[in-house]
Amino acid sequence: MRTRHVVAVSSLAIALSVTPVSAQSTAPEPPKWSLSLGVDPTHLDLHTQDPGVEARMVANLTRSWQSPGSRFARNISLMMGTDAPRERNPGFDPQCDCAQSISRRYAGLTAGVSYDLFTASRFTPYLKGGTGIYYTTLSTEPTSGVLTPSQLALFYPNGFYQNGFSVGANAGLGIKARFGSRELFIEQMLHAFDIGRLNHGVYPFNIGIRF
Repeated sequence: MRTRHVVAVSSLAIALSVTPVSAQSTAPEPPKWSLSLGVDPTHLDLHTQDPGVEARMVANLTRSWQSPGSRFARNISLMMGTDAPRERNPGFDPQCDCAQSISRRYAGLTAGVSYDLFTASRFTPYLKGGTGIYYTTLSTEPTSGVLTPSQLALFYPNGFYQNGFSVGANAGLGIKARFGSRELFIEQMLHAFDIGRLNHGVYPFNIGIRF
């Protein structure tokens, strides 16, 4: 656990210091806001066997700082997301009325940097990465019927609700296009909610505007 904290603190320190160094004495532009919406293509299935659909959606609100002529930018972002509610029968037993209603929500407060690779006309591809604190909550409840004590222990060993905070990391690749004072962008992000479990997270494809 101590290693995770060291990695997180080091990443935050780099994110907060790299832009002033690269900008040198150039006065920074006013900070900008950006808003984006996204969906996780790895969790998108509109034709599931169980009732409902599999869809993981996110929204991001970001504040960014970038000096004129610098390829580096700092950013602080608030991410909110949810899975579409759905049902499943974990027992796969037609004699057991054990259908569950499952919902999942998550949020993240992250800090990081982005780096512009090059500019071609008005289009600029970029890389970004950072670290932050994530919060997830999982709700699993029976939709109908009565559960026996043995079924309750089998299907709900951790209770009906689970939630917690974790230190995670994120990285992504995107492209932005400037139109006057605004920018449109698309990006593929990877949010690992736990540095020790990089396969546990959300991977949204975002479309947004910076103004």
